[in-house]
Amino acid sequence: MDSTTLLEQERSRKGRGAKITVVSYDGTAVEKSSATDMGSALEWIGRRRVTWILVQGKLEMDELMVLQKWGGLHPLVIDEIAEEGPSRPKLMDLQGVIFLTWRLLLLEGLEVKEERAVCLLGKGFLITIVPPGVRMDKTMDALGNEHNEIRSMGTDYLLYDIIDSVIDDYFSISEEMGDLIEDAQDSILNDGGTEALANVQGLRRALIKVRKAIWPLREVINALVKGQSDLVDAYTAPYYRDAYEHTIELMDTVDTHRDMVSEMLDMYQSMVSNQLNKIVKVLTLISVIFAPLTFIVGLYGMNFVHMPELSSPYSYPAVLVIMLVLAVLMLLMFKRKGWF
Repeated sequence: MDSTTLLEQERSRKGRGAKITVVSYDGTAVEKSSATDMGSALEWIGRRRVTWILVQGKLEMDELMVLQKWGGLHPLVIDEIAEEGPSRPKLMDLQGVIFLTWRLLLLEGLEVKEERAVCLLGKGFLITIVPPGVRMDKTMDALGNEHNEIRSMGTDYLLYDIIDSVIDDYFSISEEMGDLIEDAQDSILNDGGTEALANVQGLRRALIKVRKAIWPLREVINALVKGQSDLVDAYTAPYYRDAYEHTIELMDTVDTHRDMVSEMLDMYQSMVSNQLNKIVKVLTLISVIFAPLTFIVGLYGMNFVHMPELSSPYSYPAVLVIMLVLAVLMLLMFKRKGWF
């Protein structure tokens, strides 16, 4: 039985759902291992220049207490880590440790699912806590490449690389939503039914979620650049500024998409209004045509005794001809005016 299976059994026995991976590296070598608990993972810190502890899943309270005791963390930070569900991205610069969170987004159809990621950045270590199933393949692959500059950089660059991967995911979602918006536009123009309206409303809700994730993350990155923390090296600061510029670009793209969705809603309402106007126009024309015909029918339906026309054998066909001529003349007049 391999060590990975043993670790999984150990976590199951202890009732822990979190998978803990430790990567310790410097310019010469990389060590990667799995840990059964937070205590054993923290023991790796200091072995090499950088230690990255990746936690995939929820940490139990006793594990959080180990983390708090080890780092002397404020109880508020522990409460933030223990909090479930997505929350607004934020940054807290504590003594010797930077705590930050952001949102992880996944686009499924027209629905954006949100998860929460937490990071603790300290001198020589980075602790990242993400939901189970969230992978960090890009960063792991970079660490596995001996020619990648991440191997010779510190924890601040490691954090930048992770944030950059998150921003890349945001860009991918933005591109997918752009394609969905184009499909929705075609659907409105070709169909214009309630399904098209539901798609547009779904896109609008999704864009709101994306914007709520990007806007605070931009402020978090800006705080990292301008916070003048010793944990962010002057050499790494330009990378964060580049990430900040990318979030601005993302915001512009999302705002453009929101404008397009708003225009589609206006277009849909205009199409519905035009369709309703056409129906009302047809009904109005029918009413106008039948108004004089109804008058004639009502006039000769009064059954007065002295009505000379009633005694003529040609009265009935004559009235029918007159009614037909009136209807045709009105139709020709409406056609000439371009009313139908």
